[in-house]
Amino acid sequence: MNQTSTTLVINEGKTLNYLIPLIFCALGALISLVLFWPLGILFSAIAIILGLIETGLEFNPQTMEYRKYKSLFASKWGEWKKIPDPDSFHLRLSVESHTYRTYAMGASPNYYGNGNGRSTSKSITYDIMVKTKNEQWIILYEFLSYKLALNFVKHMRELESFEITDHIALKLEENQQKRMNRMR
Repeated sequence: MNQTSTTLVINEGKTLNYLIPLIFCALGALISLVLFWPLGILFSAIAIILGLIETGLEFNPQTMEYRKYKSLFASKWGEWKKIPDPDSFHLRLSVESHTYRTYAMGASPNYYGNGNGRSTSKSITYDIMVKTKNEQWIILYEFLSYKLALNFVKHMRELESFEITDHIALKLEENQQKRMNRMR
């Protein structure tokens, strides 16, 4: 698709989306360097490349197309998608909690978790969402940084062509008002 210079690019940087393959390549490199050094050099190069991949969001407000991209050495790849009939843009906080089972080794106490063999982890993202005119929600990007998500919102507000709602700021204002009312 034809992308012009008005494309908004927000680079999230090295998010290590390929961390597990990177670790396996690094371990393979260490083992291979001892056993067969040319293969170890190849695994090392692959591990370095996996560590250098950056992610981000490209958005063209004129054509209403976006893509979640990955980049390496200034070349970007990712599929462009069109937003059908956008109505408004929203910034929301998303918290996902995952519970998993842990097993204690031998008779040692379970230092991690809540003592019953279950642990939880939370993932917090700042989601840029679009609500279309037919009430469909599309997630443009899940930022790990609130500052980057606000950067996108700031650029969209400059266009003044769509309603933009920052639900996080609204909730913070509401909480602050509640605190002020309690202090009276």
